[in-house]
Amino acid sequence: MRQCSQCGNSYSDDYRFCPSDATPLVDTGAGGSGQKPRPVRESAQISVRTLMLGLGILIISALIAFSGVFLYQYWKPKYGALLIKTTPLGAMIYVDGSQRGVSPVTIENLRSGGHQVKITREGYKEFVQQVEVMPYATENLHWSLEPLVPQLSNEQLAEVESLQTKLDTAQQENILFPPPDDYNVLFFANRILDIDPANSHALEVKAKLAETVRQLADVAYAREDWLEAERQYKDLAQLYPEDISINERIADLASKIDASMKDREQQITDWQAKAEAAMKAGALVPPDKDNALEALRNIQRLDKKSVYARQALSHLKELLQNRGDIKITSGDWPGARAEFRTALQYFPEDPYSKERLAAVESKLQEIAQVEPQRVQKTLEEQPSRQQIAALRQSALNSYRSGAFQKSRAEWQDYLKLEPSSDEAYFYIAASYQDEKQLDTAILNFEKCLDLNPNHVLAHLNLGILYDRHRNDLKRAEEHLKRAKELGGAEKYPPDRIQAMIQDLVDRTQLNALQKMAFAVEHRHAFSSCRGNLRITEEGVEFKTTETDHSFYETYGSLRNFTMDGNEISIRTRNNKKYNFRLINPEESGLVQRLIAHYSRALQ
Repeated sequence: MRQCSQCGNSYSDDYRFCPSDATPLVDTGAGGSGQKPRPVRESAQISVRTLMLGLGILIISALIAFSGVFLYQYWKPKYGALLIKTTPLGAMIYVDGSQRGVSPVTIENLRSGGHQVKITREGYKEFVQQVEVMPYATENLHWSLEPLVPQLSNEQLAEVESLQTKLDTAQQENILFPPPDDYNVLFFANRILDIDPANSHALEVKAKLAETVRQLADVAYAREDWLEAERQYKDLAQLYPEDISINERIADLASKIDASMKDREQQITDWQAKAEAAMKAGALVPPDKDNALEALRNIQRLDKKSVYARQALSHLKELLQNRGDIKITSGDWPGARAEFRTALQYFPEDPYSKERLAAVESKLQEIAQVEPQRVQKTLEEQPSRQQIAALRQSALNSYRSGAFQKSRAEWQDYLKLEPSSDEAYFYIAASYQDEKQLDTAILNFEKCLDLNPNHVLAHLNLGILYDRHRNDLKRAEEHLKRAKELGGAEKYPPDRIQAMIQDLVDRTQLNALQKMAFAVEHRHAFSSCRGNLRITEEGVEFKTTETDHSFYETYGSLRNFTMDGNEISIRTRNNKKYNFRLINPEESGLVQRLIAHYSRALQ
């Protein structure tokens, strides 16, 4: 039996605790079976109060942990990205004043919120705009840069055309960078852009040149030809002097070149072989490929005290001097000046070249003084009217036979005798036009009209040139109207000229439409948004405040572009679909006209 010490009640051995107050029972031994009493095992107790307190602490801890995670997620920095495209490509992109690359470029890890984007490109106005970066999203942005269009005189345009000819010649001769300082592709392109910052030809040449040089630099870097890579990146730095990444790569290459000095003896041997081969081939200085000068300079970089390089450079200088002396002997004074200038460019302290250059310059000045006297003497020998007529006829025959340079020379001689001849300027202009030197042609057509404002063919040609070459529709229309008033020409009667004028008027209106932004509703699968749609010469652009719904598509990427009533449908070649509704139905005719005009770009 077992007994409770509190209430005194007895219970069987099956009970361990008092049913009334849960007090442990004590074995009394009564009614025993002779067995040894079993010890009573005490059991741990947890009060209800303690249990509730523990549960409360657990709940509070969970709430604190949840709040901490929530606040961390709410306050932690959020990042997004920008995908920036420009028309034209190749613009330098800055974000918050830091250079971030050349368009098109994706800029990642930008804190969400406002950022300032600046875009610069030679020949175009600087573009600055504040943009909003959305967290965990990539904003697709596209901007068309506005070209700088200076009001150039006809003389400036003719100078640009002359420089373009020299630029193309230097490009064909593969003279890309200095030296010589005043005859290379970069020099002529920069001269053109100084006059006309928006000149598309010069900008295109510089862009292609940069692409070529960058490829050569990257290839040299990949094959660990550090000296060649450094030379190419230094050329690239001349094209993009503000590009920080290029200067960083040049600094990296300098350290790699220093680290590669371990095998410099073998490198020196290789460069000596290249220098000797170049001298034997006559490739002395740039722009000759694999020229001796660069090989010797590489040797000096590897071994500043190289006796071989010092002696070889002295021999190279003598070879340059000999080239100039040979030109003097043959009477080629301009060529001799160029040779001695080249020698002084690489050996500026050479007294012999200085002395010879001074003598050459003196001779050229003497020739320049004698030439006007010769011309004056020629003018004093007044030819007869019969000779003047014969010169005019010869100039006409030369033009008609396609000998345009000869024709121009004869017309120039004719102008010395007949300085007020509008006919001479007309044919000089026509010969330039036939040779596709169109700005120089315009300059001379204008000179023709200065002498004879009623020259119908000059007006007609200027109308065509201002339209097709300069895209100056206003001035083209003025000249064509004047040609019509004068009665037209053989192949251009007044009714045909009127049709040309009407075409100019239509295109002027079309250009105005391209600048319009049409308010539209962009329809999505389950919703819609509102924004502005622009239909430009290059493609279609939609801008909206919603993050991922703005886009820009060129006509080359479109499969079809149609309009039915106020509904506009665009389908791309990669199966994207854009559906719009015009908010202002009265604009449907304008949009339909633009779509009809550019639909041929989809063929």
